Amino acid sequence: MSENKDSNSGLNGPALFANTPPIGLAPELQDQEEVLPDWKLLWPALPEDCYASADALWWSRKLGEPQALGADVAPLIASEADARAVQSALARTWDWWPADRAPRYWKSGGPSRDAALLHVPLPENGIHQGVALAPVPEAVFNLRGAEAEIALRLGQDVSAEQAAALDYDSALALVDGVTVAVEWVDVRWRDGLKAPALALLADGQCHGGLALGEWLPASIIAGRNWAKQLCTVSVNGGEPQRFTGTHSLGDPVWLLVDWLQHVAREYGSVPAGTVVTTGTWCGCMPLNAGDRFEMKFEGLGQLGWQF
Repeated sequence: MSENKDSNSGLNGPALFANTPPIGLAPELQDQEEVLPDWKLLWPALPEDCYASADALWWSRKLGEPQALGADVAPLIASEADARAVQSALARTWDWWPADRAPRYWKSGGPSRDAALLHVPLPENGIHQGVALAPVPEAVFNLRGAEAEIALRLGQDVSAEQAAALDYDSALALVDGVTVAVEWVDVRWRDGLKAPALALLADGQCHGGLALGEWLPASIIAGRNWAKQLCTVSVNGGEPQRFTGTHSLGDPVWLLVDWLQHVAREYGSVPAGTVVTTGTWCGCMPLNAGDRFEMKFEGLGQLGWQF
């Protein structure tokens, strides 16, 4: 099939069923013999119906701007497993993590303890570690959203058998480090956060990048009263906004068991040093180009990101 621009659907990019360059592709790129990856060879687990989603996201990252509406390709993503297969295929294309182990960085969370949690691996080349102020992103697709979070780090390998037997206390005992984190929220679909849920999951669940602060020993959170945990955020040095006990799960450690079991099921084990960031305390703060986002968790550290 040829390229497709449908004024009704809003598609302006790869045709739904064809691996073809999107309309507007630079002439020097149109002459390339090899453009899109061979998904069947690269990631055999990717269903053919999901090729269009992988194509569109690949072109978005290749060109640095969104190329299709998530609403157009979402009907071809039949399940959460399909969405994850799209992300895994893209990860292999862009070398987001080594093929011989589980991803080292994850985001995890949910709106409440009654809702299913989502656990999503993060591209390792988008992690900023130990910086006071993360640098301006090179490419912004839709959003400069920032979330203030807490990240946890495993101190030892966890097998699938160990993960299956965990409870809250035994999972916490596996953590050797805690730090503050800022997640940058962005979306590669043209419809941004309005894209359907499975399209957003295929795109890495609205992840743009992650900044991590200085690691502290895990003992600092043992017995911590999270209901009284204060988080303050400010933009461009303005009046700080205060958030106390506002984590959606009431306790960021609460998701550890579910997260570890998910990773162990998917990859067979969870390596020591694996990091999970645990969800926002301030919601998603919308920012503009040039804005400086700064946050502080009382007793745990502070961090900023220049957008």
